[in-house]
Amino acid sequence: MANISMNLDLMCELRKQRQSLFAMPSFRATPISPYPEYTKEQLDMRRKAEILQYAGNRMNTKTNSLTKTGRFTQIITGKYQSRSYTTTYNENVSYKYDKLLNLNSVVIERVPVYSVFDCSQDDLIPVPTSSSDVPGPIINLYNDTSIPLYNLTGILNNAYAVTDVIETEKWKINYIGENAPNFYTTTYVNGNKYDTEPTETILSYIYITNAIDQSEYIYEMYVPIGIHFEGKYKGNSTTNGSGTFNPTITLTIPDGGFNPQILIGSNILNINRTVEFQDNANNISDVSFNITDKHADFSGTMYIGMLKISNIRLYTAVGYIYTVNIINNVTFSTGSSADTEKLATDYLFTYGLYYNLSDAIIKTTTNCTINHAASSEPRGQIQLTSSSNA
Repeated sequence: MANISMNLDLMCELRKQRQSLFAMPSFRATPISPYPEYTKEQLDMRRKAEILQYAGNRMNTKTNSLTKTGRFTQIITGKYQSRSYTTTYNENVSYKYDKLLNLNSVVIERVPVYSVFDCSQDDLIPVPTSSSDVPGPIINLYNDTSIPLYNLTGILNNAYAVTDVIETEKWKINYIGENAPNFYTTTYVNGNKYDTEPTETILSYIYITNAIDQSEYIYEMYVPIGIHFEGKYKGNSTTNGSGTFNPTITLTIPDGGFNPQILIGSNILNINRTVEFQDNANNISDVSFNITDKHADFSGTMYIGMLKISNIRLYTAVGYIYTVNIINNVTFSTGSSADTEKLATDYLFTYGLYYNLSDAIIKTTTNCTINHAASSEPRGQIQLTSSSNA
């Protein structure tokens, strides 16, 4: 594993990647409106009743709040104590023997019956605003706590704060999308052959978070691969319908045809990673096909296996962002140089690979026949795993 030399340019590049790829979504306050469940009059009434309580936590000063001594005085003063009121008595008559008089005397015990008053609905009793010296026309106020407090300055649910996100994942992954193409194109124009070659394809980004628990990890990546080809008919066939052009076209991925790279910023790391198909018995590195109608467009796509990139040994310092990309090499042949020239003259021929092939694609053809079955290797989603601790 190569040493990583941190400098200002690299630090700025990592910061840009973190902001664009792993940025925390901006905080957005989304208060829930009480309308239309409650009317404006109900909300105004609830707010007025709350304000007239002069609660200390919503006042700039607490001149209307009692001291600790004052509250204690209220508690022990009889008029502030919660009590029941005596209404009636029950009389229990019994007899008690008196030894001096040698007779039973009557004993009457009076037991008070208390009436318990329910005061839980007292706040709903309308009280005129004149009782609280509220200026303006006199209206009746009541405090219905089932109505929410809305737009009352200073209450806790009006405080919108950005809180730190507690990261629990040791690293975060940003994967390539489905069916990411990496194609070559070949064509002849006025007898001249033109080829384009694909650039590298980014498979994923790996962001090391604050939850990382050791300085190094070894990773593995699995990528479903599909081979693809297509020809756009130019409308000027050199075969003139003679049928002499009927090649078997073969696409081949040679040994060493996959070259994944690990970068931090723009620096390529020297890592002894291993590249292979997950199950070599079921992968397909050669695909041949034949065109059905020589004067029409053709295309085909087929799943060829799960690519496995292993032994990715990385330093896991907090804030590091690694880029995993890949360069491939795919060749095609027709059996003869004349057929190759005819193919590239009659068609704009494109061929290459799809990375992170969709589950919906196994084998599809248009105006052609593929002479192979799709790979029988079990297909999974693109994923990066930690195979073992370094």
